[in-house]
Amino acid sequence: MLIAQNNRTIQGFYNNLENPTWGSAGSNVIISTTLAYTDSVSAPSGPDRPNPRVISNEIFAQHGDANDPLGLSAYTWAWGQFIDHDITLSPDHSEERFDIAVPAFDAFFDPYGSGDVVMPMHRSDYDISTGTDPSNPRVHMNAISAFIDASTVYGSDVHRAAWLRTYEQGKLRTSAGNLLPFNTISGEFSDVIDPNAPKMAMPFPFITRYFVAGDIRANENAFLTSLHTIFVREHNRLCDSIILENPTWSDEKLYQRARKIVGALIQAVVYEEWLPALGIHYDSYQGYDPTVQPGIMNVFSTAAYRYGHTTIGDTLVRMNDEGAYIPEGNISLKDAFFNPAAIQSVNGIEPYLIGMATVIEQDFDCQVIDVLRNFLFGAPGAGGLDLVSLNINRGRDRGLADYNTIRTYFGLSPVASFETLSSNTQMNQQLADVYGEIEKLDPWVGMLAEDHMESALFGRTAMTIIKKQFSALRDGDRFYYEVDPDLNSVQVEEIRHTLLSEIIRRNTGIHLMQDSIFIAHEIITGIAEVTPEGIDFTLYPNPATDFIHIAFGSNAIENRTLKVDLIDMYGRKIQSQDFYYQGVKDLLTLDLDPALAPGVYGVLVTSGTSTTSCKFIKPGL
Repeated sequence: MLIAQNNRTIQGFYNNLENPTWGSAGSNVIISTTLAYTDSVSAPSGPDRPNPRVISNEIFAQHGDANDPLGLSAYTWAWGQFIDHDITLSPDHSEERFDIAVPAFDAFFDPYGSGDVVMPMHRSDYDISTGTDPSNPRVHMNAISAFIDASTVYGSDVHRAAWLRTYEQGKLRTSAGNLLPFNTISGEFSDVIDPNAPKMAMPFPFITRYFVAGDIRANENAFLTSLHTIFVREHNRLCDSIILENPTWSDEKLYQRARKIVGALIQAVVYEEWLPALGIHYDSYQGYDPTVQPGIMNVFSTAAYRYGHTTIGDTLVRMNDEGAYIPEGNISLKDAFFNPAAIQSVNGIEPYLIGMATVIEQDFDCQVIDVLRNFLFGAPGAGGLDLVSLNINRGRDRGLADYNTIRTYFGLSPVASFETLSSNTQMNQQLADVYGEIEKLDPWVGMLAEDHMESALFGRTAMTIIKKQFSALRDGDRFYYEVDPDLNSVQVEEIRHTLLSEIIRRNTGIHLMQDSIFIAHEIITGIAEVTPEGIDFTLYPNPATDFIHIAFGSNAIENRTLKVDLIDMYGRKIQSQDFYYQGVKDLLTLDLDPALAPGVYGVLVTSGTSTTSCKFIKPGL
């Protein structure tokens, strides 16, 4: 009989004591719908469906921004990618190919009309014990643990996990500037490359030094790398805190406790903050259910959860902690692909973390930016790919049935025709022109075409599948933070109410960041706009929940009464207070009314006939 361990294994084994491989690295994906292989064994589905690149060109070409109507921030897609890399990884097969034929005279990939250009793609690796006959069709594997267990930070194999550790005070390795370690002997950029460093995805052979993290895709873009870095810092911060209370603890015990809390924090952000922002809400948690299979569904990882590709924008915005664009400017997403220098050149991750909180993500729809459709990881003809074509082709590679068949497996009625697919009649007609028959519609395309559900990012099909998957990841996890026996009720409550913005702020020097980080906010600085006669002052914290401090500059006249007014954006006075200013070190604290609604407010400071103002944010819950 297996004895329950107190900590997760790195690979995810023995979470479920009766089924110890459930959710573990290398376990098979869950087949929740029929597989539609052409030969009922392994040949890709949909041979009569249109060419993926034709679909991409005719349907998905995006012209200009199409902002998410919910106002969700770029953190929403970035966190989705971070979590995707925590729960799914589908390696390519080393030999089997499923290249995509490029239509002749494709403007980007075959401008001279040779007609023989292909977009290279390997098929997904699979369990070699499957795919033998129609009674045993091909089934693919998930190379990492399915649980939301911070494997993005620690890895899903023992070699990677060991390399990432310092084996001192429980801490993880870092490099100069408190960044992720590089693939060198010491982890520093200038050192010699470590031949034993864990493998990382890096498509550019000229980049030989790059960051190492728990997931091989951490260098994919600078914003993603920044999120990885925050949680390494949080682990090490926790080690410092834990050792103060437990000075006799071993390195291993410190590491495991910090790892447990980091995983719990990531789970709390997912279920308490991020999923609700997407419009996904669950009934109250009922506890661990050992009958729930926590593995990743094939249709989830291959179609539904690829929704995020349509929400990504062209530019990574980079700002300083005063709300101004940094001198180096913003950076195009295509220039930030697998480019560690994009972080080194701006002295760290903070500019990305500040700037991207102000950016509204793109809408969930059948529109994808050119950077992803034509310049994925390089220019056309020089490594560039089309993510739309790859997504469509991947669904066929892994045997996904058509859109309507997928719907029926999740209890949804089939869509009768393209005319009834969505309220966007123009898009419906485009899909009809390209596909011809609704029965040929690829599931990923159909999910993106649906109308959004009320107050949600998704349409009904994607919502149903994604909600089911994250329910299984919670209910089938014996170490889910709310039932982990090593966490007491006080710790659970603290973790439950910890926001991602708090984790970022306490591991950076950032102050200008809204609490509700998955909703885009314009940065409002706490520095007054001073007229020649005005009073120089600074307001902090900003955003502010309970109070604000006002620190006056050297041009404030001592021993004078100042009038301080709090106004809303309609100019209505909310609070007012007189303050007798005694000297340059004098500080005014203004308590905010607990009933003050979230929003942007102004502070007016009047001295005699001169008035100076600045703004601050009262964040939402």
